[in-house]
Amino acid sequence: MKAWLGLALAVSILCTASAQSASCATDEYFNNTTNACSCNLTMYTSADLSPSPTVQCLSGQMKLKVSRCQLEKSKYDWANMHLLDPSCMGVRVVHGTALVVVSTSTSSHECGNRVSINNTHVFYSNNLTIPGEVSSLGLIAKNNVTYAFSCSYPLNIPVSLATTLNVTMSGIDIPLPGGVGAVMVFMIAYTDSTFTVPYTDATMDINVQDTLYVAVSMPDLDATTFSVLVTRLYATGTSDPNANPSYDIITNKCPSAQLGDLLTILVNGETVEARFKVQVFQISGMVNLYLHAEVEMCTSNPCNQACPGSGQ
Repeated sequence: MKAWLGLALAVSILCTASAQSASCATDEYFNNTTNACSCNLTMYTSADLSPSPTVQCLSGQMKLKVSRCQLEKSKYDWANMHLLDPSCMGVRVVHGTALVVVSTSTSSHECGNRVSINNTHVFYSNNLTIPGEVSSLGLIAKNNVTYAFSCSYPLNIPVSLATTLNVTMSGIDIPLPGGVGAVMVFMIAYTDSTFTVPYTDATMDINVQDTLYVAVSMPDLDATTFSVLVTRLYATGTSDPNANPSYDIITNKCPSAQLGDLLTILVNGETVEARFKVQVFQISGMVNLYLHAEVEMCTSNPCNQACPGSGQ
């Protein structure tokens, strides 16, 4: 699965609504007694429907949505829905109708998430508990419902990052299989070795032999589980990553024999951000320099491959 991300560095030779105005959903009405939105239960005909949350597997987040008013009609306590960690509860959201939304980041340390990994995917799983409603008489007519859910993400996501040396930062969503979400990848060029001062249009004055600090990151990844690995970095004279000729800077994660002496690998395959120091060069006869990178998301073990004779 490939996508293209542009980061260009021109080489010189080269209203806030008040609480009182909160609107009710299409299946709610404003209750003057409680001064809040209440469900219009006449819109729901069945009181016997089991809760059926919709799961969204997003970039760095899992989200569940369920109808607030259907839960109320079916005598479930929507206000106390929670994940394995009881502090991770649902919140009412208006999106046409009234929904209850519960979300958690894709992290092994949040909301009781469980993590498992096979050869191709990582799986985050959790349980959503929807309690039965307690009546004003203290009676419970429905058992609690526990809904097990999970999101899977591919372990390795190859992507081509097309980097034109005039824009200082660029990002792209890499779609995940099945259309269940995307992972955002960023490439940023910095002026300093601390990677704190990014290039801007005002500071964009880059010449051959200048030092460029480049970071490639996937900030939504769970840093305790994943790392970002740039397996190949190469240059062309056009934005087409398949253009010829091309000049390798990194091959198979390590500095290439061709142009590897222009590169210092600072961090690669160890965290959710890879960092490089690159000496700017120009391709003869070309006005612009385009860098391209192939990037993978991986666990720490396959990422930690030593480069022969380089200490990387």
